[in-house]
Amino acid sequence: MPDVIRVVLVDDHSMIRIGLKAFFDTIADIEVVGEAGSGEEGLRVIEETHPDVVLMDLIMNGMDGVEATQQVKKICPACKVIILTSYHEDSHIFPALRAGALSYVLKDIDPDDLARAIRAAHAGDAMINPQVAARMVKEIQGNNQDAMNPFVELTDRELDVLRMIAVGKNNQEIAAELVVSESTVKTHITNLLSKLHVKDRTQAAAYAWQNGIVRRE
Repeated sequence: MPDVIRVVLVDDHSMIRIGLKAFFDTIADIEVVGEAGSGEEGLRVIEETHPDVVLMDLIMNGMDGVEATQQVKKICPACKVIILTSYHEDSHIFPALRAGALSYVLKDIDPDDLARAIRAAHAGDAMINPQVAARMVKEIQGNNQDAMNPFVELTDRELDVLRMIAVGKNNQEIAAELVVSESTVKTHITNLLSKLHVKDRTQAAAYAWQNGIVRRE
């Protein structure tokens, strides 16, 4: 029996919350333990329930998703925040990620992919929408004009790991596919982050999509 991932929904549209809860009620390893229609209410619910993952809307009346995410990381540092929104502009993406969100997905995401994003977040792994990835890479490239050539600097194994990160595989899945230990995978990730001059696997995934290391079929 898999561990049940405890989730709080924060969205000011009740129909969104109702639809999400109805979907998650059909999934054995995801349980909605609370929901809220505003950032302020969300913080109260999160403080009471201490969920594993928070699905956070971005644009809400009163406290928005960016401020709410900042506060979530203070009251429940272990909570993983996934931004679930319709917006993919720079002015929304970067403040949310700087506030502490782990993943940023759009509301047109397939429900099964959303469940996958929740499982990834629970494991400490990020998932990122390709449109968002492109925006992030433009920011990264703007701050790093002398970008390196990943095909020259990265080893074949590091490229393999990068490709798997970009399609959302977690460390355990990467280790199984490469037939190596998870600690070896973590070493490869540390090395490739350093070589790409990015701070986390979310930015590494964005880099991979933007530079054609992976492509959507």
